[in-house]
Amino acid sequence: MNNVRPFQLPQDVDTMVALINEGFQYPENPEWSVQADEREGMADQISGIKRIWPLLRIMQTVAPLLRDVMRGFIYEEDGKPAGLINHMRQRNAPEWYIGNVTVLPAYRRRGIARKLVEASLAEIRTRQARAAYLEVVTGNLPAYKLYEELGFVSYTTTTQYDLEEGPAISAIPLPPGFDMLPVSPFDWQRRMAFAMRITPPEILRYEPIREDRYRPPFFVRILGPLISRISGVKSKHFVAVTAQGETVALGNYQYRTRPGGVNHLEINLDPAHPALAEPLARQALSAIQKASPGRRIEIHTRDWQPATSQAFEALGCKKRLSMYKMGLIFE
Repeated sequence: MNNVRPFQLPQDVDTMVALINEGFQYPENPEWSVQADEREGMADQISGIKRIWPLLRIMQTVAPLLRDVMRGFIYEEDGKPAGLINHMRQRNAPEWYIGNVTVLPAYRRRGIARKLVEASLAEIRTRQARAAYLEVVTGNLPAYKLYEELGFVSYTTTTQYDLEEGPAISAIPLPPGFDMLPVSPFDWQRRMAFAMRITPPEILRYEPIREDRYRPPFFVRILGPLISRISGVKSKHFVAVTAQGETVALGNYQYRTRPGGVNHLEINLDPAHPALAEPLARQALSAIQKASPGRRIEIHTRDWQPATSQAFEALGCKKRLSMYKMGLIFE
């Protein structure tokens, strides 16, 4: 694997962006490709990270966990970068997420992706990892088969919907007995308790509900808002509760505060309360449209929460793609 080298940061940041932009282009399946508005948002985010890199370097000396946020490898051939992979620890937990497995089109079908994934798995194993997981587009059979050969197992599916610029979504109130309230992004106890109550067992095997996965380290409280601000993004978090105070849904959205880019929305709903899906979707989409008009909204749903998918489809959101989540438990 002498063509595979670790990231050299911050020098490799621009190389990483270029590889992602070119590597995630699929003319035969354009819905899989990185879109122009996504590149705008990515450029702002990378620019922001580069601006605060001296601060990141200082914080890495006092917060070793921060060193595990941007690990990965670049594949080079004839001195030119041709592929990329990154992996990051999930907070302080022994589970790692593998992302951005990409190879430039001219270098595909030559085993480069396998070398990159094997390099990441080898490093993760040395870090006492319990499990790793990644995502792959459901129609990308070569990638799916590769991950299967390396021991990964599909354990759930997520779907991305897009709401393009169009008629304004009108908000409607939640049914009687329920309320939608703002919540702190650092209210990790509520999120953990909610996830513990509703997450299916097959997902818990790869993404267990533990405090070390949910409690935000101190640097997240400092760097998260700072990176968002300099990247031109604002975030809002909300909760739906019963009259007795029980949490029945959690959601968040990010919207752009400067030209270009994409807005994002995610809602996690207790499957026992499907009637809340449409009013929650309407209120969140309406708020995003008012705060950041004229931009596409990306929405992610889970296959075990069908009511949210149905609500977004009823509101005119178009399915872009689905992705398998695949996990590997280390022996």
